[in-house]
Amino acid sequence: MPLSNESLKINRPMLKGFLSNHSSDDKVVSIIAEPETIYFENARDSLNLNFDFVIKGLTERELIIKFIKVAVYDENYNLITFRHLNHNGVGTPSIHTLGKFEINGQETIDVFNPFHNFSKEMKIDHLRYMFTFMDKETKEEFYYGNIQIKPIYFHQKVKLFLPLQGLLTIIDGHDFYSHHRRFGMTIVRNVTSGKFASNFSRFSVDFTLVGPDGNLQELKPDEFKNNYDFHFSDVKKFHTHGIDVIAPADGEVVDVVSNLEDLYSIPFSMDKAIQENSIEDIAGNYLIIQHNNQEFSHLFHLLKNSITVKVGQKVKQGEKMAKIGFSGAATTYSHLHYQLMDNKNFLEDNPLPCKFSDVIIIQGSTERRYKEIILDTGDFVRAN
Repeated sequence: MPLSNESLKINRPMLKGFLSNHSSDDKVVSIIAEPETIYFENARDSLNLNFDFVIKGLTERELIIKFIKVAVYDENYNLITFRHLNHNGVGTPSIHTLGKFEINGQETIDVFNPFHNFSKEMKIDHLRYMFTFMDKETKEEFYYGNIQIKPIYFHQKVKLFLPLQGLLTIIDGHDFYSHHRRFGMTIVRNVTSGKFASNFSRFSVDFTLVGPDGNLQELKPDEFKNNYDFHFSDVKKFHTHGIDVIAPADGEVVDVVSNLEDLYSIPFSMDKAIQENSIEDIAGNYLIIQHNNQEFSHLFHLLKNSITVKVGQKVKQGEKMAKIGFSGAATTYSHLHYQLMDNKNFLEDNPLPCKFSDVIIIQGSTERRYKEIILDTGDFVRAN
């Protein structure tokens, strides 16, 4: 017997109980999403959301984040999907993946948005986050059911090309687990008296060169076991060290630092930078190119005195500008740190999602050409 039209009708999902927008009258915390402008990243296979919640206790209560939920809607307020974290599990429940989920008194904590990607097929207009907090002593619960997030799509104007030549890998991108992503800005602002205002690396990528031997650095067979996890003896053995950095697009050089030492033997000290009021030295030697009124390329960790361009100079895409060194917080391997921002002050201005043009992604024996693409940790790439 064929199904009737009535039996084929699908009920509109709402889940008004589980996804209630109820908020308690008593306010025990404040919740702010940052940055102020939240972007959708239109990645290869997903829509990515890279933002944080700053949660501050407003009382002397000791609180636990008991539940975080998100409801995802289209432009007509139809429910598309939902996600949640809670304490249901053995050993390490999902809420534990937040890292810190307890708030002691008037403490402030950073929570990295745990629901960081969705299918590109979803026509997402906005998201509603729901938090449940529980008093550790009394077990009283407090609900914040209507934290609205409306991301926007950033439309990149500048056509960016890879800033290095050869076979490259993204040793660290800006995915949820990347060190670029894991900046607790509440902590950073406190220790730098607010000078470090923005997570400039929110959308950044670290480029490293893969040498003709297929490795990141020159090693003898008996050295491999001693270089596990980048336990290297000489950073200059990295194929990336000393190679040319080229302009990713046309523009004007608006800032240059070229006189800082490459820290081959003494690592960058954030404590020392704070004491000496030189937080910006985290970038090492760097140059910044303005492409238009809104888009600025920042290139960090350059070799001392290797920069060949000056402030005010016009550069063309593909022009050699500097060499890669080991200055600033290059930390554990030779690489070029790249980020796109909306202005030239990387401690205060806003990072932007970025795509690179005419890129070949290499996956095993397969090569695929992309007209434009966002790069991720673990990608192997070269220019088309």
